[in-house]
Amino acid sequence: MFKKVTLYTNQLEDMKGFYEYQLGFRIVEEDEISFTLAIGDSQLVFRESEKPAAYHYAFNIPGNQFTLAKWWASERVTLNRQEGMDEVFYPNFDADAFYFQDPAGNVIEFIARRSVDRMGNFTIDSLLNISEVSITTPYVEEVGELIEEMDIPVRGNKGVDPKSLNFLGSGHAYIILVPPKRTWYFSKQKSETQPLSIELNDGRQINITEEGRFQQVEPANPIMDKMDEIDFSGVAYLQQEKAWTAARGFANRADERPNAIDTRFGIASGSKLFTAVAVCQLVEEGKLSFSDKLSDLLPNTFSHFEVTIDQLLTHTSGIPDYFDEQVMKDFEDLWKQQPMYMMQTASDFVPLFKDQPMMFEPGERFHYNNAGFIAIGLIVEQVTGKEFADVVEERIFAPAKMYNSGYFRLDRLPGQTAFGYIEEDGVWRTNQYAIPIRGGADGGAYVTASDMANFWNRLMDGTLLTEEMANTMLQTRASGEDGDYGYGVWIQNEDDGVLKYQVMGYDPGVSFHSAFYPADGSVLTVQSNKGAGAYDIFKFIEELKIQKE
Repeated sequence: MFKKVTLYTNQLEDMKGFYEYQLGFRIVEEDEISFTLAIGDSQLVFRESEKPAAYHYAFNIPGNQFTLAKWWASERVTLNRQEGMDEVFYPNFDADAFYFQDPAGNVIEFIARRSVDRMGNFTIDSLLNISEVSITTPYVEEVGELIEEMDIPVRGNKGVDPKSLNFLGSGHAYIILVPPKRTWYFSKQKSETQPLSIELNDGRQINITEEGRFQQVEPANPIMDKMDEIDFSGVAYLQQEKAWTAARGFANRADERPNAIDTRFGIASGSKLFTAVAVCQLVEEGKLSFSDKLSDLLPNTFSHFEVTIDQLLTHTSGIPDYFDEQVMKDFEDLWKQQPMYMMQTASDFVPLFKDQPMMFEPGERFHYNNAGFIAIGLIVEQVTGKEFADVVEERIFAPAKMYNSGYFRLDRLPGQTAFGYIEEDGVWRTNQYAIPIRGGADGGAYVTASDMANFWNRLMDGTLLTEEMANTMLQTRASGEDGDYGYGVWIQNEDDGVLKYQVMGYDPGVSFHSAFYPADGSVLTVQSNKGAGAYDIFKFIEELKIQKE
């Protein structure tokens, strides 16, 4: 019944710390005045208010995990007790329950439905959904009648009792309608009239005002509606004067682990920009020049490719590509002859293209080229004496405070990382056998949306490059059918200047778009663990952003 429940608190930061860090809940949406928790297939929102507020709500959990859930909770909070007991069996609901309270005084119930089983240990992902939400109002009869008119019946069909607890709903989901000053079970907290909002699974919405009056309104969140419309799976992040971020879908479909705002996603070719920054840093240090030739830098490997670093960075070198995106359609076909699990370093890619003929004369035209960035990665390793991924992590991720980002192996993904998914005949499979086992200079890093914002901000404020070198990198240096290009970055120019600098990436099970808008310093990033979806949400948010300017 409950899709999203919005409650209010004057302790927003304390509540966020309690739920995110003390209990380990996943935040799936956040802005300056609210945050949203994933509760199974429903969501719980806390919105900032000036006044204190306390509510009662319950979460459904599997009945066979009740004891495990109690142990899990008792390690993190103090369980409430009543008459010396810290649990209760409700025969009328065929359920067991225990209670605790959060920093705002909300009375939280974990209610274990005996008819529901789930294998494994209890974790935060064992939460099924929101089970109960309290509405406290002096207008119990009036509000109850209006809820009944929405085809939400009173349990037992006994009618609404203005002086008692009233359960409206069915199955395992109920609105608890209660008058003020009633003491909640397993607590000393009394019910009090507070505003709240309930969005039902069918899209209808119930609003309760500060006075306890009922309002039925239509939900209005175009971005969320668009995400639902296209079945988006991933994260969207918009940083303006204030930051907003939202997550949808599953990071792990098998365990139904939801994507959260701090989930890491693969960004495919989006990480070519990191490669370009690393090269620009080495040029600043006098260790490389943009006019240096590949054949001179790596004569034992590429003696016949007399192309410059500038041409490699701008996709104008003409060297053969191991995967020509303008000709080849299925990236997965590459690994039929060369297993993806063998592609662990830049050198592993060299046999796929080094003996092929040039595609055109160096500098003749723009032609997107992955092998060119593989060659750049080898140059970086030659100059620094370090593995490419280590160079980026030391020179870019660390100073940019991209603490959750890295070049992770597909078979050793760390926690809070989304698996990429490919749909095949109506069934989803991971992309573990569809892309190289580890990313490198041409793509494949994993980042969070907030880390990507940190990157753009540190690129523009002089942390990663001097202003002069940043301007060099961000100049239009080549143009193709898809637009203008600098070093590792797409550039959209307008008559009055640059509209945005943008990177994007697509792999099986990966889609990614991120942009910096110099006019107002804003950042927009959309990441998805599907092969499509990021562009649609990116353009939708961008259009809304432009309309508001």
